[in-house]
Amino acid sequence: MANKDSLLSFFEAENKRDWSAYRKFLSPDVVWLLYSKQTKTIEGIGAYLTTMMDIYNDNDNTFACEALYQSSDENRIVAILRNNLGERSCDVFEFSGGLIVKEYEFIITSQLPI
Repeated sequence: MANKDSLLSFFEAENKRDWSAYRKFLSPDVVWLLYSKQTKTIEGIGAYLTTMMDIYNDNDNTFACEALYQSSDENRIVAILRNNLGERSCDVFEFSGGLIVKEYEFIITSQLPI
């Protein structure tokens, strides 16, 4: 499966809260760097999944992918995501061996005029 297709399936599993399917897209040593009000580093598949499940606990938010940009080697994908509340993030995913090994997530709080 192409990394782009894996990423779209990964997003689908997250929206469905299908954590066993979701887990299959992650490297055991995945690192997630979250840039929001604070910078947070989540390391390892267990910590990644626990963090995601905590985020969605008592929360039925879903999101859509507005845009995808892929590097020429297809191992780095940038996704612009928007949740049902209108909040956006810019996420950079790095793949190795068909698995997500690193995610950089930047929470976007406002759109700037050009």
